[in-house]
Amino acid sequence: MDEPFAEFREVSVTDPLRQGDVLEAVASEATMWQRHLLVVTADCDFAHAKHQGRVTCVPMLTADEYLSEMQIPKLREQLAKQQVRELRQILSKSAAPIITERRLREWPNEQEPVDIVSMLNLQPAEGKRAQAALEAIRMMEMQADSLKGSMRLFVEAQLIGVNPPKRENAVKRVKEKLREPYAQPPGDALFLTAIGPGQDSGYFAYLRHIEQVWEPAISLGPARQNFSYRRISRMQDRFTHALVQKFAMVFMSIGLPDQYEDLRDLHADYLGDDLT
Repeated sequence: MDEPFAEFREVSVTDPLRQGDVLEAVASEATMWQRHLLVVTADCDFAHAKHQGRVTCVPMLTADEYLSEMQIPKLREQLAKQQVRELRQILSKSAAPIITERRLREWPNEQEPVDIVSMLNLQPAEGKRAQAALEAIRMMEMQADSLKGSMRLFVEAQLIGVNPPKRENAVKRVKEKLREPYAQPPGDALFLTAIGPGQDSGYFAYLRHIEQVWEPAISLGPARQNFSYRRISRMQDRFTHALVQKFAMVFMSIGLPDQYEDLRDLHADYLGDDLT
């Protein structure tokens, strides 16, 4: 009979600390960045004490934490940009002053959309559309207390905005965007179904955030007094290698200037403008 699949394996208290070990914070109040850590310090560094007792780790966030922290802001940006684009088009046809995209994002959080529309002196039909866009932007900027709460806000915001989609399409857009990191993870994260016994609700290893733990503060078995972390498992070799390879690639990449990226995006925006 086949063994049930798991990305991790259990280790004995006699096994030395090694790359791929999963650590759990002893303190219940540990932040999400410190609650569960994956050791990335190389085995040869442990063997030859090159790490000077400092164990380098990356956090393993719950799926909800990762999506809320890393993906929700991106989705908010995409959805809001669509409404801002509609709003700027409305304003371009009126005598309203030129207003920056940033200001259009901030304004509905400071004043009621109906008051903003009144100040802009728009025609009734255009004013109604502008108010819808402002209401949608305002709703997208609201902070929810959970991932599902954010998803619901994004669905409802699409439905009250300009050119609203059908509800099923609004739901589909939100769900599909948040499902992407599972099958097509970005270069700085990887999804894991489980990281230890009883820890099987889904996690993302996030490779841009680094934590260092003092090795004497790590218990290799059940946590005792004066320890900050306990080892709970070790990732299977294939997953350890994949994670460490992605970790290396994150810090090998060469960033390009913001000006280049702005001009690149401008060229992309102009593409096809002359099509009829």
